[in-house]
Amino acid sequence: MPSGRNLRIIVIVAAIAVMLIIFRASLPWLVRDYLNDQMADMGAYSGHVSEVEINLWRGASTVQELQFTKISANFPVPLLRVDSVDLALSCSALLSGAVVAEIEFYRPELNFVDDEELGGQTGSGTNWQEALQELVPIEINRLGIHDGTIHFRNFNSEPAVDLVLSDLNGAIDNISNVDRSEGAHPAAMRFTGIMLEDAETLLEGQLDPLGDFRDFSFQMKITGIDLRHLNTLSEAYANFDFESGHGDFVLELEARNGVLAGYAKPLLDNVTILDLEGDLEQGVLSAAWEAVVAGLGQLFRNQPENRIASRIEIRGNVDQQDISGWQAFMSILRNAFVDAYEATFEPKA
Repeated sequence: MPSGRNLRIIVIVAAIAVMLIIFRASLPWLVRDYLNDQMADMGAYSGHVSEVEINLWRGASTVQELQFTKISANFPVPLLRVDSVDLALSCSALLSGAVVAEIEFYRPELNFVDDEELGGQTGSGTNWQEALQELVPIEINRLGIHDGTIHFRNFNSEPAVDLVLSDLNGAIDNISNVDRSEGAHPAAMRFTGIMLEDAETLLEGQLDPLGDFRDFSFQMKITGIDLRHLNTLSEAYANFDFESGHGDFVLELEARNGVLAGYAKPLLDNVTILDLEGDLEQGVLSAAWEAVVAGLGQLFRNQPENRIASRIEIRGNVDQQDISGWQAFMSILRNAFVDAYEATFEPKA
């Protein structure tokens, strides 16, 4: 029989053990509720997670079913939906005395919406860099994406638009090596994906995703585009469609101290826009408009190669008031695509 003193020690140790077990068992729910409270009001958007798993021995956690939705509108899709997010502490960094995390997004789906009835959904209205650093108040070294999808949607256009970049895989590495005290030294970024069902897409460059986006380089190359996969976009926004054609698209951007320079270059082969017999069935005005667009295409066409090509120079400044650096960067990308599209196909006043 243990003495009274030893018995008290055993009882205290057992009580502490039970409390630790209860705390460990309830920790995932505590973290989940904390995250949901923190993400309930993030400017124009709110976030929610359904479940959190924690592995203390590995210094890792997994968030299940993360999504961000716009507060002011009832969109059919959230801005972002992620099946799971893994956050793990870097063992090599821990050995050197630093607390550095690696974040992996599995099957994320990002939905940009351009819709007159519903309004826009572009991510503006929230400082995402600041929100991420508040939610994960430790140094982040890697942001990885596995089997991601990006949509550009318009639910109420005629026809409805849903352009997709799928099979998105890649990462931004060495983020923790970025020295923000003496100017930006961007981290390396490389992603691959499939645009418009079968066009191989490469995105690479250097940027600081947690910085102000005043210094970066960005390159995108899309090869093997079947232009018929753009028909919902061209019909909804310009009232014509492609009967045939394929091509490539190249975009290069660079910013230094907020000053932006670059170009967008569509290169299209064997483009047929007008099929009078088929298009006349849709009405004389529709056929007439497509005839105008087809004629404009001839202005850009290299006749021996039956090729449409143009180079759109991009100049500007990313320092804009009332929006974050990330929003300015996204606006630059959007404008580059719109300018390239209009320069190639749209009539000018």
